[in-house]
Amino acid sequence: MNVITEIPNNILYTEKGKLKINASFDVVLEIQKLYTEDELTDYEKVCASLEMLVINHWNLRLFSPERKIELLNEITKKFIKVKRRPDVKRKSPCPILDFEEDSDYIYASFMQEYGIDLIDQQGKLSWKKFLWLFNGLGSDTKIKQVMRIRDMDIPKYNGKNMEQIQEIQELKSYYALPIKGGGGQTGLDLLFSTLEGMAKH
Repeated sequence: MNVITEIPNNILYTEKGKLKINASFDVVLEIQKLYTEDELTDYEKVCASLEMLVINHWNLRLFSPERKIELLNEITKKFIKVKRRPDVKRKSPCPILDFEEDSDYIYASFMQEYGIDLIDQQGKLSWKKFLWLFNGLGSDTKIKQVMRIRDMDIPKYNGKNMEQIQEIQELKSYYALPIKGGGGQTGLDLLFSTLEGMAKH
């Protein structure tokens, strides 16, 4: 369906009745963080995610564990997953975006480009709208500048460009993302670990 003609709908119809879904960007990002927790089992992550996503979450008790896993998949497909663009060949294998680490840059960029205060939009702006707006950010916004620096090649020394090389190295070092651990990449974990991949630079 065309994005600009799609009628907003936060209802998931099930055999046990309607579930009201809140897939706002902050909820989805909290779930992404949840999926990096080693202490939780896969099923505990599913249950915790549903508690955050389903407004009338008391109805979840009506569903079996197997059905809850299916529900999270259905919610993901309908309210979270977006059409992926063809992958652009990147210069660097290192990650260039982390929604948690880069939250201040993203906040400033949305304010700069759209006048949108993301703190005020918590619980309101859907994940899909957030991602579409993110992909529309101009090249002069802070987060897009930082992503370009992380993806930048360091030129080979030619006898005259030492100052340029040092400047790029310092910028890449300053904006480098920390190396993270996290739980195994199984099941839905794979989807949430690729949320950053949905955002183009």
